[in-house]
Amino acid sequence: MVYNWNKLTVEQYSRLVTLGESPKTDQVIWALTGKNKNDIKLSEIKTMHIGDLTPKLDPFFTKFFTLDGVLYGFQDMNDLSFGLFADLTEEGKNVQENLATMVSYLYRPVTKMNRWNRFKLRTMEAIAKRTTTVWALKMVYRLLDSIKFEIEEYDPVKCDMRYKAIKQAPASAAHNVATFFLILSRELQKDSRRSMVMMLKETVKTMRTQATLIRDRQEQT
Repeated sequence: MVYNWNKLTVEQYSRLVTLGESPKTDQVIWALTGKNKNDIKLSEIKTMHIGDLTPKLDPFFTKFFTLDGVLYGFQDMNDLSFGLFADLTEEGKNVQENLATMVSYLYRPVTKMNRWNRFKLRTMEAIAKRTTTVWALKMVYRLLDSIKFEIEEYDPVKCDMRYKAIKQAPASAAHNVATFFLILSRELQKDSRRSMVMMLKETVKTMRTQATLIRDRQEQT
């Protein structure tokens, strides 16, 4: 079995980010296979080939991914419901432990997209994987932002029902969510002494601006 970044799932990534900076070999094996050292066989280890697990930039996954034939789209932060905001704030208190849940909340099935936008989506998916220069990345992000679509209304029950399926989604989606909320959590800590109303206003504003900041940082890498 070959393990590299392009083949990792949300579940594997979620386990990897809990290991810290210098994980032991048996911990990495557990993160990738879900088996501890007492359960995994030596014959299985011999067939494992671990490649580069370093997160790679793929602009496509900041907006979409496809799982079991279903297209999922990322929540528009300019159209965030209070219920989703409250649930994300609670789950965001421990991003590493709740990462898969947060992915299921923010990426939901696309319910509406016309043919023209689907054509642009297919084109951007192909281009995004081969994009390397800053100029080209900016173009891809701009074109992805121009794709019009609607996603399923937020319903925590439906999201929880998809939880197991979402764990098999591409790791890039989880990396996008983790990066976003690790930066956001620092902003929330700065706002902790403010009144509730003020904190809500500032946090929603931060959610919107941090998405732009994260994108700019990714383009510079």
